[in-house]
Amino acid sequence: MCLAPNSGKSGKGSMKLLLQRLGTKAGLENMNLEQLNSDLLDRRNASQETDLRQARNYMVDDQLRPSEITDPQLLQIMRTLPREECIPLNQRSTAYADLTIPLGDGRFLPQPLLTARIIQACLPVLSKKVLVVGAAAGYSAAIFQQLGAQVVALENNSRISKMGKSFCSRHAPLVKWLENDLNDGAESSAPFDLIYFEGGIKKIPDFCIHQLSKNGRIAGVMTIEAPAGKVFLATLDLNNIDMFSVLPLFDYSLPLLPTFEQINDFKL
Repeated sequence: MCLAPNSGKSGKGSMKLLLQRLGTKAGLENMNLEQLNSDLLDRRNASQETDLRQARNYMVDDQLRPSEITDPQLLQIMRTLPREECIPLNQRSTAYADLTIPLGDGRFLPQPLLTARIIQACLPVLSKKVLVVGAAAGYSAAIFQQLGAQVVALENNSRISKMGKSFCSRHAPLVKWLENDLNDGAESSAPFDLIYFEGGIKKIPDFCIHQLSKNGRIAGVMTIEAPAGKVFLATLDLNNIDMFSVLPLFDYSLPLLPTFEQINDFKL
């Protein structure tokens, strides 16, 4: 059998070419696999976003509107504001349930209906100065800002404050965050037209006397005897500047803000 003089080199060249083609094919397969994984992830994210959007709609239509939440701007804000971004990842499936959701460190995100009912009772807030005490993950602060208020969010927990700042940077960038003792309020930004407590309290803190405007209001949940509580609005008593006139609105329980677990010194 006769061989061509360059057959060895030709065989090596063919093998090299074959390996190059195989390598190219493997590279393409890897690229296709990466693209497939990316496409699947995009579809999953799109599906989750659709599910969350639907859950927000259910929250508004099945929880808020049947309970006499009627302000159209408030309803639209709560229909679009991504509440799931305010809670830990492992609890996001409960974001729009009628639940008070724990955030850790004794802090909570109140039920959507409670938030809506208190905020609606505080309207209008357009161009008003609002202090949110115990602002936590920033949900209520963001709602107030989208309603047109000038908002200061006061928080004393560094971890939760970080969550709130991140949330508001995306959805309510005009909210001013202050990390300080909740008992001190925000004197540098006072007076406020509304002081709103994002958690239960047993008494109205003393700072409210000096940081509330003359015609301002205080809103929150007063815990009389755990777990019973009442949602209230309060104003300065014009006959006694060191006292408040308190109007109970409805019964509702809400975990106490850890800072305000003092003994109650007055009754609603």
